[in-house]
Amino acid sequence: MTVARESAATGAPHTTAGQPVAAENRPAVTRFTPLTFICVGVALAGGLALGLPIAAVLAAASALILALVGAAVALARHHPFARLGGANVVTLIRLTVVAFLLAVLFAGGGHPVVVIAVSIVALSLDGVDGYLARRQGLSSRFGASFDMEVDSAFALVLALLASLGPAGPIAIILGLPRYLFGAAAFAYPWLNGPISPRYSRKVICVLQLIALIALQLPFLAAPVAIAIVVVTAGLLAWSFGVDIRELRKNADASARPALIRLGQALLTVAILAIVWQVAGGAEALDILLTANPLWLLAAVVLLLTHTVLSALRWRVTAAPLGIDLSGGHAIREYFLAQLVNTTLPGGVVGDAARAARTRHQATPGTSRLGRSIGAVIVERGVGQVALLTVFALAFSVTLLAPGGIVWPPALAAGIAATLLTLTGAALVFALRLRFAPPAPDSRLGRLVDGTRRSLAAPGVLPAQLVLSAGATVCILAAFACCAAAVGAPLPLGAVFAVVPLVLFAMVLPISVGGWGVREGAAVALLPIAALTTAQAFAASAAFGLMALLASLPGLALVWTRRRTLETTT
Repeated sequence: MTVARESAATGAPHTTAGQPVAAENRPAVTRFTPLTFICVGVALAGGLALGLPIAAVLAAASALILALVGAAVALARHHPFARLGGANVVTLIRLTVVAFLLAVLFAGGGHPVVVIAVSIVALSLDGVDGYLARRQGLSSRFGASFDMEVDSAFALVLALLASLGPAGPIAIILGLPRYLFGAAAFAYPWLNGPISPRYSRKVICVLQLIALIALQLPFLAAPVAIAIVVVTAGLLAWSFGVDIRELRKNADASARPALIRLGQALLTVAILAIVWQVAGGAEALDILLTANPLWLLAAVVLLLTHTVLSALRWRVTAAPLGIDLSGGHAIREYFLAQLVNTTLPGGVVGDAARAARTRHQATPGTSRLGRSIGAVIVERGVGQVALLTVFALAFSVTLLAPGGIVWPPALAAGIAATLLTLTGAALVFALRLRFAPPAPDSRLGRLVDGTRRSLAAPGVLPAQLVLSAGATVCILAAFACCAAAVGAPLPLGAVFAVVPLVLFAMVLPISVGGWGVREGAAVALLPIAALTTAQAFAASAAFGLMALLASLPGLALVWTRRRTLETTT
């Protein structure tokens, strides 16, 4: 099997990009043309013989024709032989099978016995084309790419058919790796680099197709089907991860941040797919589409207020460090940071950028950038401590008050142990600072000194408390509004004791804008407040969408800066 990442290492002859091969390949092109008509005829006959709707058969035939036209163009440019070769004929047969399966998909699925039978035939033929190409001495860039694209289309169509069966929509992720990798290569060209052949790569690709064929069995239990998807997805992730690691080693140092962002984006998609399956994504989507717009508008207003209060808290924190920020400047920078945090992996890129941009507002002296970074760290830390304090108080009240939230014993014990551990760690750290302070020139020493100066300055701590309390209430109330918008209002105790746990999940820098981990936490925790998993998923998704909408004022700063640059130049 030739796969997407292996074509660069096949050793197949190729031509200069964009230049046609020699004229001696014209007989091969001439032989290819009648075969395309046969393929279309077979696909049409097979679909009609199975009794599929004519619209589905014609749609699949149209897709097949487009694929064959593209293949003919590539053949003329990248197949430097007069003979077409048995390998390409075999690949054409497999492409016809894919078109037939596509017709079944367009018809709404069904016919599992036929689907499994033709899929086994296509899988059996896989590998034959490569053997024939090597035996006949007709390996070419066209043949490698043709085989790769047919394999990818075969996996995608099988994954879409599997999504109609016991596995549900989560099965789609098994058909996406090749296309996600290709899309990432557009953004990060170093992914197009050559890689060495690897036997395990071929084995995993075969296992992927076997798993997709097995998922067509209608009597397969849903837990078994999901387990097959998860295990196969893990194998694919490992295989692609090994290749990406090799490509990164061959690329320059700038590839590493790109690799991390790519991994976070893929992890976000994977987590969302799993949560979608577990929580009943279709039902959650229906709930989300019927959400009350007034409640959503209230959530946006609260999130806008949260950003403004956080920006003012940042201004108050930065002032004792010699960083002079006007209220308007702080608000504009904070909105831009929020926009970046909600659209890029990691959730901290925007904060790092605002620290770098505002270092020029620091008074002249040593480490202007260090002071700017310290102000951002302290401000974000104060916000998290405020949310943690509110949660700890609310958890204690709901745990002790009868008739309120009923915490599962294991979860309550885990939360209590975590809070006690954090409290003990804070006391130990405070005692260490008191009796064994870090060296003043160390990073920890500079951070501790900056924190003390930020919080101990006259009037700073009261302002921090007021602004943090307001920002915390706003973000919790915004989530409550989103829950109310999807028809699942939260009791007050749940807003202050359960929602913070959902928001804390977003701190993990493993996804894009907190997506996936936030929804997973919501589905796991909000049923404590009597929400269904679908309602929890819908409420969390609504919050994520409203947070993105509330960050859009950050675009105004981008537009203003661009206009300023255009004016000055």
